Amino acid sequence: MTKTFKERVSEFWKAFEKEEAEVRSLIDNKAEANTMVNFVNSILNIAFEDPFFEMGVNDEGKYELILTPEGDRARLLELHYWHQMAPESLSEKWNFYSTKPGHPNSNFGIQMYDISLSKDDVVIYYEIDEERPKINLQVYSPKLMELDEDQRFNMFFIFLDQFIGELYTMEYIGYIDFTDEELNGNVVSLSDFKNLIVKIADEKEWPKYENPYDVYSSYKMKPTEKKEWSLREDVMIGYTACIPMLNAFFNGDNDFFNKFKADGVDFGFIYYENINVPQKEMVPFRSEIEDKIMAIAEERHIANSLGGATGFHFSYIDFIIFDKDAFIDVVKNVLSEYNLEETGFCSFAPEDAPVWFNN
Repeated sequence: MTKTFKERVSEFWKAFEKEEAEVRSLIDNKAEANTMVNFVNSILNIAFEDPFFEMGVNDEGKYELILTPEGDRARLLELHYWHQMAPESLSEKWNFYSTKPGHPNSNFGIQMYDISLSKDDVVIYYEIDEERPKINLQVYSPKLMELDEDQRFNMFFIFLDQFIGELYTMEYIGYIDFTDEELNGNVVSLSDFKNLIVKIADEKEWPKYENPYDVYSSYKMKPTEKKEWSLREDVMIGYTACIPMLNAFFNGDNDFFNKFKADGVDFGFIYYENINVPQKEMVPFRSEIEDKIMAIAEERHIANSLGGATGFHFSYIDFIIFDKDAFIDVVKNVLSEYNLEETGFCSFAPEDAPVWFNN
């Protein structure tokens, strides 16, 4: 039987507590890179099928284990849960991160593709996007221009993450163009860039990205006019903290969901008929149900809410789920408090059939 993500994460932290002294020893003794990576990877595999990570010691002498979602917002939600479950007993010697942290005052340099790059080799021109919370960049760097496009972007993103942090790169950086010549636009140094982003975000009242579950995007859809229709084809409006999940669902991308199922994570939604709920009460009613579910789910560490949607027949509440069986039991109990004729749960994975609770 496949273990839940909750079980896998719990087992990982227990194993890491037992082995962390050995990990510190490998770092202190500058063990061969492959030896360290293979050892830590073997522990991380308890929780993750395919983890990406870095480790080391910071300037204050604390050891660090950094997991990275590699730019994948859906993976970030999974890693955030892993990070939240870290035992307090490890905090004296260790820092844990679910994305690469930024080091604005770093003298970081990188050597890739036979090129050495320092912050003096990069000039960043920035422009605030007035339609969305993004900062668009034009980058002047003769060294990077020597590379082909894929190499240029890969090297620059790795470089940028080191100064502003991976989460800021994912959430605040819009388009990036590379220029062959110096420009006359707004210039910012890599050392000052993170502070500039914070300043702009404050002035523009942009969302703050400390918790990826707290940042939502709204969307509208045209409901189907077919007589026979499937769940969510009736949706008119919604909001989500995970656009990649919705894109995968509507594109029938099972591979997206299968990679999370391999870790014991499910993306799913509950639904209930709303035709007898007055329109002005639809959102408060949905919020009431969501709050009741989340009060239990958070206490038991089994799921987190990702948003919701309103259709002409059903209302939907979306979740990332870390223990599916326990979560469905909670949902059934909460929905049983209401006089609703049609309710159920469905995975976002296109190949999974819905589970009706009262049909």
